[in-house]
Amino acid sequence: MRAALVATTVSALLFALSPAAAAGPSPELTYVPEVDLPVTVVGGAAWIASELAKKGLAPDACRWCAVGPLDTSVRDALLWSGNPGAAHQVSNVTVLAVAPASALGLTALAAWQDGRTENIAADLVIVTQAMVLAMNLNQLTKYIVGRQRPYAHFENADVLYCEGAGCSRPLEHDDDLSFFSGHSTAAFSLAAASGTVASMRGYRAAPWVWAQGMAIAALSGYLRIASDRHYFSDVLTGAAIGSAAGVLIPTLFHGPRARVAGPDTRSFRLSLAPAGVGVGVAGAF
Repeated sequence: MRAALVATTVSALLFALSPAAAAGPSPELTYVPEVDLPVTVVGGAAWIASELAKKGLAPDACRWCAVGPLDTSVRDALLWSGNPGAAHQVSNVTVLAVAPASALGLTALAAWQDGRTENIAADLVIVTQAMVLAMNLNQLTKYIVGRQRPYAHFENADVLYCEGAGCSRPLEHDDDLSFFSGHSTAAFSLAAASGTVASMRGYRAAPWVWAQGMAIAALSGYLRIASDRHYFSDVLTGAAIGSAAGVLIPTLFHGPRARVAGPDTRSFRLSLAPAGVGVGVAGAF
C-alpha cells in the first residue's frame, strides 16, 4: 500500500513537471537516427562491458562500510527474513522483463491509440537511450563509491549460504557495489522517460504511462530492500537519478521542434528602421 501511494505521488509530481500535452496535432520530437541510435547502442555496449569486467573494476573491499540508523531500520522492517532470494528473483523479473515491456509497450500503444504509429520507433529509441545513459552513470558510481551491500555487512546467511529452490547467492565481486541501486535506476528511468515522451507527444494515454511505470518502479525498489541487496538510501538515490534522467534527457535533447501556435505564442523580430538608421524591435510577449 505504501509503495503504491509513493508511486502515485511521484507519478503525479513528475507528470506535472513534464512538458504539457500539446493541443491539436502531436508535435515532432527532435530525433536524429544517425546520432541517437549509435549513442544508444554504444551506451548499452559500455554498460554490458562494465558488467563483464566486474572482476577487475569492483573494489577489493568496501570503501563505504558504515550503515546509518535509517537504512538499518528500513532494512529490518522490509527484509524478507528466511527467503530474501525469492524477493531477489522477483525483482530481476520485474526490472529485466516487466518494466521494459511496460514502458516500451505502453508508449507504443499510446502512439497507436492516437493514430501516430510513425512515432513509435523514435519514441522507443529515446526511452531506451535515457535508461542506458542513466545506467552508465549508475555503474560508474558503483565502482567509485564501493558501498558494502547489506547482506555482506550483516552477514546474512540466508543470502550468503542459501541452498535449494528459491536460492539466489550473490554474484562474485558484487559485495561492495550497493550504491546506488541499478534496478531502481533502470525502472525509474524507463518509467519517467516513457511518461515524458508520451507527455511531449500529447498522447491521451500519457497519465496511464506515468502511473503504470512508476508503480512498477516502486515495486522494484521495495524488492531490492526485501532481498537484502540494497539499502533504502541506495533505492532512493536510484529512483531520483533514474527519474531525473528519464525527464531531462528527452526534454533537453529531444524536445519538440515546433509546437502548435496558440494564444500565448511569443515572437521576436529584429528589423532595420525605414530611414536606414538604427534598428527596430517588434514582438508579442
